[in-house]
Amino acid sequence: MESINDLKTIELELHAPGMSPLHRAGLGGLACTLHAWQKGMYSGAGTNWDYPFRFEIKTDSITLELSEPQQAANALQKLFEFGFQINSDGLIFLPGQFHSPPDSAFLADLQAGYLLTFLQHGTSRKLAKNESQVSHHLPDGGSWEVPVAYRKCSWFKQQSGWKDLIDQHGRFQTQPIRIDSSIYPGASIRHFAFKNQTAIKEPLKRILPLYFSLVGCLAMAVNRGVGILLVPEVKDLHEFIQQRPRLNPQHASECRVLNSADAILQAKTRVGAKLGINSVTFQPTPWALQIKSRVKTCEVAALDDLTISQFQIVYDALRPRIVALESDLNRSSSKQTTVKAFQSGYRVDSIMRSLIAENLIDRKPWYSGFSSMMSKTNPNTGRLFRDQVMYEAQGLHQLISTPGIWGRDEERLLVGMIQNAVTGLLSGKRSGAIHSARRSAPSTCGWAYEKIRLKLARTQCQSQLRSLLSQLLNQSRSKKTSSTEYNQCLAFINEDWLRCRDLSLLALVCFSGRVSEEQKLKQSA
Repeated sequence: MESINDLKTIELELHAPGMSPLHRAGLGGLACTLHAWQKGMYSGAGTNWDYPFRFEIKTDSITLELSEPQQAANALQKLFEFGFQINSDGLIFLPGQFHSPPDSAFLADLQAGYLLTFLQHGTSRKLAKNESQVSHHLPDGGSWEVPVAYRKCSWFKQQSGWKDLIDQHGRFQTQPIRIDSSIYPGASIRHFAFKNQTAIKEPLKRILPLYFSLVGCLAMAVNRGVGILLVPEVKDLHEFIQQRPRLNPQHASECRVLNSADAILQAKTRVGAKLGINSVTFQPTPWALQIKSRVKTCEVAALDDLTISQFQIVYDALRPRIVALESDLNRSSSKQTTVKAFQSGYRVDSIMRSLIAENLIDRKPWYSGFSSMMSKTNPNTGRLFRDQVMYEAQGLHQLISTPGIWGRDEERLLVGMIQNAVTGLLSGKRSGAIHSARRSAPSTCGWAYEKIRLKLARTQCQSQLRSLLSQLLNQSRSKKTSSTEYNQCLAFINEDWLRCRDLSLLALVCFSGRVSEEQKLKQSA
């Protein structure tokens, strides 16, 4: 019987036994790397990367063919050296992920994602002690730039991974090979006292795709402590070679995500709704603060075009913004100081978009759960969600004004009626306060607004909400509501009062968007 050491040909099958979604994504990453290698050779740009083996990429398999079994070490070394590079700025660069090398700022953002998922352990990479900085230069912002801090990388585990795949004679390794979290995030030994017995081991045909899962997957950072790993479902290797570059973020604002649902929907808007994507969330836990553990998984198959179009509307209204620091604004406006060539800013992302993305993934109305969000505290910032949502009032107002976002006419009617009612009620309060004492007008309106919000948030049943909204509509001075629309909304309240409570609070928050949003952001900064 012929052993694997005597074989010169290895066939890696996409749907072979034991191939998980991460293995298939890794095989897709290997196909992308080989395609980039071949493309560089044909164009003449890759003369330094001539490959000492032949390969064939089919729709469901990759075949590697060596001239001699002893060429395995040389072949794998050159393949890994091409596939896992570090550019001149000290940033990880994976040619299989791009059509052409991107700016260093994009690589710095992607490297932040690698360090929170694949390369989070100190033994899997070597980083400089001090931070360096590169910047996104926004084409539409003119003189704006967004700095990105990072630590230069001089080595990472995948670069020397080929050594684990060969034996002492330079041939393919025949024994199962032990894997760790640097090539399979989350994998670990089961018992520390029995490392050899409880370690996870894989054969060569499955561990080679695992090394290239760094190329096939997309790792993104939520913040300094939370990372999201997107694992695309690869069904056709030829198709995935075209899809993988489109999976990357295209702008500086897309390099940060809010949660797994937001990351998946953003990726689907770029690469297509039909691509299935799994996600894994990594973050520290109370029992293991030193590492980022897998805390949540999310699997999303193909979505319909309506869901993607709704998320595109949401993203346009609640997209990340570039905000200047207060000190920079003052310095640039001063006549006695030199105006900088580029004005520094930082990215501020939405709070609401994470809730909406989860609702769209779960096939719920996009505003579901808004009322509970208005009474909770953000665990990341320690601030109340309702205080942070106020900064997005203008975006929410734009969102509810878009016809395509509503699934039923009753939703749009109810929001419009409540906003008209609150406008009439508060205008009456304001005119009365101005007549008595001009300075008390803002506080009087503020109290009236808070009373409405508290009453809506505290409603616990259908009859309470119906009574409250009926009273609000009757007290208002609005004459835009017809009896037909009024009865239509009352029927909607009877049908699903929880959704109506969410819509009522949403309408109230959108009403408060008359204060300049940018001014509030500068004050908070």
